[in-house]
Amino acid sequence: MERIKFETKNALGVMTLDNPPVNAIGLDLTDDLENTLDKIENSGIRGLIFKAEGDNFSAGADVNMFKDRTPAQAKEMFGGFFALLHRYQSLPFPTMAVVKGLCLTAGLEAALSMDMIWAADTAVFSQAEAIIGAIPFGGGIQRLAARAGSARAKEIVFSAQFYPAQKFLDYNIINRILPAEDLESKAEKFMQNMADNGPTLAYAATKKIVQYFENDGIAKADQMTRDLGATMFDTKDFQSGIQSFLKEGPGKVTFKGK
Repeated sequence: MERIKFETKNALGVMTLDNPPVNAIGLDLTDDLENTLDKIENSGIRGLIFKAEGDNFSAGADVNMFKDRTPAQAKEMFGGFFALLHRYQSLPFPTMAVVKGLCLTAGLEAALSMDMIWAADTAVFSQAEAIIGAIPFGGGIQRLAARAGSARAKEIVFSAQFYPAQKFLDYNIINRILPAEDLESKAEKFMQNMADNGPTLAYAATKKIVQYFENDGIAKADQMTRDLGATMFDTKDFQSGIQSFLKEGPGKVTFKGK
């Protein structure tokens, strides 16, 4: 069975998790996510949506994969998952998780590897590993802290509570809430325009600057803004953007991602 579907719509890629009944994430699915990433990186897309079939984005990790595993085996397994998340985070174009229903543990960690998260008004989130005496093995605590701050992230992980989408919006973890019936169409419209018409090289540079800020602070991000900003002057998008702005005013140019 194909558990990850990948299709392209012009410059937008759509990756769909399809692992019924609850889109649990186990070792086989992790391999599928890696294989799909190889396709994504070779597809020429300029934007990516990550969504799921069924009523739930993901009920989280398949706990069976933790049984009878030694610490050494666990360390190797976690290393592979982190490498996968880092590759998704480093994709050189905007990415978005589109979440409905449950988004728990490893599913939430996968969603947090995207640049943005849009959620249905009925979505529910949790980093609930504490109920089995564990930590978020896929880096959920640090990714929550990057968005919501350390105190809020610790509360979410320590409590193992289930949070409605509105709470995660209030905490700055997700970007937007929409009615469930409108979520996918509006998310796709938003991302389609960004992928087809946006300055992709500028988006990639922006992502790198934010990453430097998160890892090393403002001073390092300023240094990289100087260096990456200078590379914009060599792009066709920037040159055409300047010419269009001066001749026609703002918002008239269509960027080519070059």
